[in-house]
Amino acid sequence: MRKHTVSIIVSDLETHPGLPRLLQSVSRQSEGLDRAEIVVAGNGGHDPSSETLWRAVTGLDAVRLETFEPGVTPSRARNLAAAKSIGDRLVFLRPDHRLDPKYLTTADAVFADHPETDVMYADYIRLAPGRSQSPGPAMIQLPPFRDGLLQARGFLGPGVLITRQAFERTEGFRDNTFYRDWDLWVQTAQAGGNFYHVGYPLTSCEHRKVSFRERAEDGRCKAMLVINNQAFFPDHTVRWALAYLRGDAWAEAFGFMTIPGPMDVTRMLHDHAMKTMGTDTLAEEAIRQFDKAVINSTTLL
Repeated sequence: MRKHTVSIIVSDLETHPGLPRLLQSVSRQSEGLDRAEIVVAGNGGHDPSSETLWRAVTGLDAVRLETFEPGVTPSRARNLAAAKSIGDRLVFLRPDHRLDPKYLTTADAVFADHPETDVMYADYIRLAPGRSQSPGPAMIQLPPFRDGLLQARGFLGPGVLITRQAFERTEGFRDNTFYRDWDLWVQTAQAGGNFYHVGYPLTSCEHRKVSFRERAEDGRCKAMLVINNQAFFPDHTVRWALAYLRGDAWAEAFGFMTIPGPMDVTRMLHDHAMKTMGTDTLAEEAIRQFDKAVINSTTLL
């Protein structure tokens, strides 16, 4: 049987202090390291001796730094690193991610038993940073794949593995949305990719605080994700995305990191129409009049 190679691509544009721990978790794989490489994508912030240090930390020679221009975006850095990698399977990680020792062996078993698989994703452990107000540690159990779930949320979690063949059927990571991973999985599904869920936590990651900018840009980034992949989404959802980007009054941002479905869009349109006609004001006035009548009748008694 052919032995597949895995390229573990880590975007480290801000030289995250957790990178050595991620590299250690990779080095502790029970087997498969002889067919793996680690590619760290940087933008000039790493010391020239970093590669030597990382090799010492992991005990592996197949660790290298790919340095791109200072202004490179996270999406472009990942795409360039993928192009320079050699694996026929790709894993894109952040420095705060960790791999379970059975990650690579589980991947081998999944693809051996289900050779049609294009994307493997697994349950994961959410870690709370020290002295943090974030939710506590928890195991996050993910559902089996359905297009409908991906249309609503980017639920796949960290440590997703994709075959190079499937990756090359997409446009790669895009710059016009914060939700670059979600966008890539939608592209893959739209191209007919097969997703396989492993019901075991193969990765862990820190609970990352959401920035003010991410919350402020949530609606626009979701709308851009829909516009990028219009054929994957229901017509009503595409209508919402176009309206949101135009600034139409009825198109709300909706729940954080959640894309509205057809019923949600219909509800938005209905509520806006009621407000425009003043129906909501009339209903409130009717309630006030009813309450007043009840009070007066009680007084008379």
